[in-house]
Amino acid sequence: MKDNIPRSVLITGGAVRVGRHLALALGEAGWDVHLHYRSKAAEAEDAAHQIHRSGGQCWLHQADLADPDAAEALINALPVHDGVMALINNASLFELDTAENVSAAMINIHMAVNMTAPALMIKTLAARIEPHFPLTRGVAINITDAKLSGLNPDYFSYTLSKIALDGLTTLAAQAYAPHLRVNGIAPGITLRSGDQTDDDYKIAHRRNPLRQGARLEDISRAAIMMLDTMAMTGHTVTIDGGLHLQPPSRDVAFLDG
Repeated sequence: MKDNIPRSVLITGGAVRVGRHLALALGEAGWDVHLHYRSKAAEAEDAAHQIHRSGGQCWLHQADLADPDAAEALINALPVHDGVMALINNASLFELDTAENVSAAMINIHMAVNMTAPALMIKTLAARIEPHFPLTRGVAINITDAKLSGLNPDYFSYTLSKIALDGLTTLAAQAYAPHLRVNGIAPGITLRSGDQTDDDYKIAHRRNPLRQGARLEDISRAAIMMLDTMAMTGHTVTIDGGLHLQPPSRDVAFLDG
């Protein structure tokens, strides 16, 4: 870190995959990390130990984000401090359905985790920060999906929820300025998706103009840039090797040749 401004970040779904990498990268960058998990307690504890071993600080928070009260309670549990308070809405439900078998239950649970929880957490963070502005400033990052730049109906309920989350990014950036900035990161395929085999993943990861899909390090670099760029709000950065320039007709989970 280049200054002594206190910085803390809550990362939802921080025990595994992209969330874990974000937690480790931000801990290494000097952020105090609040790591949320739902059921992966052992993985969350391991990530926290790694952050502590590298000289960082990490606190664990268990919650089911399908419960709106639990989502708001996560933010209310954070201590307000001078400096920057950040939230990365990374947790995501990703279950397969189609336009033919979509149900109210599938739509509702995807919306609850992928859109409603982020909306309530951003609202609560903004309300807690506003009385302390400008000594305390807030920033939220929503992890959306690069497929929004080239829609297809695979993972129907999931996709609907990510469309809503993308809209939330714009609305919240408008509503909560100047004390809270809101941006988004839309990754393409980064890790194995769905039921992909290793071979199918390698094919899908290179099936884009750059022949190079998103890497974990790309996502953490984009997040750090957004967290540190105080004049940036209401933007979403797509990291997909340029796949949005040639959008496929199927989800990347099904690109196997």
